[in-house]
Amino acid sequence: MVRGTVQGIPMATPKRSTRSQRRVDIPLSVPGAEIRLPAFPMLGFSWRYISGALSLLLIVFVYLLWTSPVFKISEVSISGLNRITMKDVKLELNLEDHSIFSIDSQTITAKISKLFPEFSRVNLEVKLPNKVFLNVEERIPMLVWKQDGRTLLIDANGYAFPSRGESSHLPDLVIEAHSAPLGLTMENVDNQAASFLPVEMVSGILSLNALLPNKAVLVYDQVHGLGWKDGKGWDVYFGEITDISTKMKIYNMMVNKLKKEEIKPVLISVEYIHAPYYRLEH
Repeated sequence: MVRGTVQGIPMATPKRSTRSQRRVDIPLSVPGAEIRLPAFPMLGFSWRYISGALSLLLIVFVYLLWTSPVFKISEVSISGLNRITMKDVKLELNLEDHSIFSIDSQTITAKISKLFPEFSRVNLEVKLPNKVFLNVEERIPMLVWKQDGRTLLIDANGYAFPSRGESSHLPDLVIEAHSAPLGLTMENVDNQAASFLPVEMVSGILSLNALLPNKAVLVYDQVHGLGWKDGKGWDVYFGEITDISTKMKIYNMMVNKLKKEEIKPVLISVEYIHAPYYRLEH
């Protein structure tokens, strides 16, 4: 390429390409003359294209993680079970063959706690690549509460939950109730754990049961409180579970006195230690 004139001969100026190109010109020893190397179009980079490519790579990466057999849950380890079977819990979990990345620990924990009111604590732990650990703590039933043809289990903290499983797992201590305490109804504990008895009442029931005669059946009435059906043929009520030892002494004194007088009552009440009484007929 020659710029200007060479030896008086005018040279035409070449047309520039409308495309943006990178041009390299090498000057020669002849004045006004130079060599132009082949031009290459200049490449322009756009952040929009880069962002799109990164997004596509991310989608492919997530898809591979989601579908990879390496991250498929093969088994769930469960610990802490006692009365509830592992089969029942796994049936509700239904996590096998799911991706480990699809696990929402809080949602699953809330679901298990609701489905199994027998659990006082539920903890779910997820570990890569495909391990799931469920640790639970079961409520230990201390007594059985029977009312209106239904059966509830009560733990040491006074929480009631529905009976489930075989009767062989039920406590020996049974209370036949005519009404629920604290203004509650049996519907309050439908498929959930609910505070049913005060802790003091549970401990009092256990203490009273240790002092009862053989074959006595504990009963509860909202008016008379806690009592039992004596094997001799009458009902006994102690009301609130306080001063148990004192009430038991008063009760034994009344029984001995009635026996000497050959009186057979249908009810003996020691609800109030300063005003005990007995009833001859309903």
